Amino acid sequence: MKATIILLAALAVAAASAAVKPNYDQSPFGVNYLKWHYFDRPGGLDDLRTRMKIMKDAGIYWDRDGFDYGDIHPKPDEWKWDHYDKCVALAKQEGINLIGLLLGGPTPRDEAQRKAYGEYVYRVVNRYKDTVKVWEIWNEPNIPSFWKDPDVKLYTLLVKEAYARAKQADPTCTVLIGSTSGPGQDWFNGIYDNGGWDCCDGISIHPYAMAANPIEQGLDEELRLVKKCISKFGTPKPIWSTEVGWRARTPQQEEAQATRIVQTYVIHAANGVHMDYFCMDDYDGWGFVKRDKPLETKLAYGSVKMLTDALGSPGAVRFKGYLRMPAGVACYVFARKGNDRVLVVWSNDDKPRSVQLAQKTGLIAKDILGRPVRITGGKLEVGQTPVIVYGADARRIGKVSGDFNPYLRKPGSNLLINPSMDSAPGNEPHGWTPGRFFRSDNKGTFATTNDGRAGSTCVSISNSTSPAAWDASPIPVDPDKTYTLTGWIKTKAATGRNVIGLFWYNGSQWHVVGTVCTAALTGTHDWTRVTVTARPPRDAALVRVNLISENNSGTTWFDDVTMTEQ
Repeated sequence: MKATIILLAALAVAAASAAVKPNYDQSPFGVNYLKWHYFDRPGGLDDLRTRMKIMKDAGIYWDRDGFDYGDIHPKPDEWKWDHYDKCVALAKQEGINLIGLLLGGPTPRDEAQRKAYGEYVYRVVNRYKDTVKVWEIWNEPNIPSFWKDPDVKLYTLLVKEAYARAKQADPTCTVLIGSTSGPGQDWFNGIYDNGGWDCCDGISIHPYAMAANPIEQGLDEELRLVKKCISKFGTPKPIWSTEVGWRARTPQQEEAQATRIVQTYVIHAANGVHMDYFCMDDYDGWGFVKRDKPLETKLAYGSVKMLTDALGSPGAVRFKGYLRMPAGVACYVFARKGNDRVLVVWSNDDKPRSVQLAQKTGLIAKDILGRPVRITGGKLEVGQTPVIVYGADARRIGKVSGDFNPYLRKPGSNLLINPSMDSAPGNEPHGWTPGRFFRSDNKGTFATTNDGRAGSTCVSISNSTSPAAWDASPIPVDPDKTYTLTGWIKTKAATGRNVIGLFWYNGSQWHVVGTVCTAALTGTHDWTRVTVTARPPRDAALVRVNLISENNSGTTWFDDVTMTEQ
């Protein structure tokens, strides 16, 4: 009964404060960096102060960090606060905003464990409520790495307990739930179905990509689809991306990493989504600070600094829309003071493209590595590395509109990456993986050849058992739309099952929630067109096109695959 009263009180407080302006910095730029759990040692606070300075020098004033259950509550009758008190006080002193990750202890599976977690939430939030205003419930509970045998019903029960206790401690705090690996639509559907949607002030996701870059990932579409998913639940709530990242393990990869990081920040900002990059220190190649003392960085550090300087940080970023561009180019428009505008422009692939801006004079352009870009009469060349254009004037740049978003899907457009499998023979075509993305469903001979429909490149599978498939890069999908898959198959003495299929994946990006395939071919056939149309299941977030040839003692070729959205 007491728990019910606390929950109802929390919901009443949340409803009353729904329209209140958030009580935290509105900057979209954050990182996972301080990791203060590892600094409980002599000199640790000085090292944390150094990290905070490195953050601020890059224009980043948000850090996501854990209040580890095991550190704080190591024994049933013991609460240890000293280290966390010092860390939070230092963050406040240095002007660093915090997202408090509430994680640790046994996976809460029964009422007693949920109550214990709730008590921990109450004590932590109550203790730090004057400094920390944003809290996140668990980390990636939709995958077994952080929640053994993920169960959205159990997680929702935990959310209800945690939300009530957090609001009891600080009615003005913001509570984020989900913290999903991937975009997580199925997880949020489950939270809603189990009555947990009113027990949060926002959601958090970790939209890591299984694609080469955020453009091929379809990140803009992915964020819009998450918004659409949760809009069906009633009250709109903000999305936070509390982890996302790109690796660079060698110096040769650093420019590409910088490009991907800047693009990812910009796409998030344009969609009104706060983003915490994982991570700033160079854990397993993800970060862009190699060493704190003496400071050694990757190229992306300077690129992020250029971006935050250009758009403004701390404080809210004012995205105004897009300029109309040639096909293959994106141009984002951000407001500064008065009519001052900053443009961020890039080519969506590795092809350089010419751009003519309406404003002919007063412009200066640099790419995100600080290299000057020639701009004459408003004309410049852009490639994949983003270019920042300074000096733009709202009265001179022409029409700015959300309708000019280059990532809005056009009816009939092919959504696949490299649908014709262009590649040098013997190499894997970009956007296609033999043996599916985890590379184990490869029980056969996979090849890239010049046997395509017009003497072009295609892929084949021969002498296979099961499973055996070529796998396309994942594409975000909308369960309210239908998708038509069309492709061409050629066979020689083929046996077994030879088809092209749509494999729907859930929001964790790992689990298949449905499949649909074309008719199968066996025997010997010249190029034959096959097609299938289907709607994704409600819990589908992504689709992977599969070119399947299983238990085939002959050879099957695949070419020119198309997937369209209706």
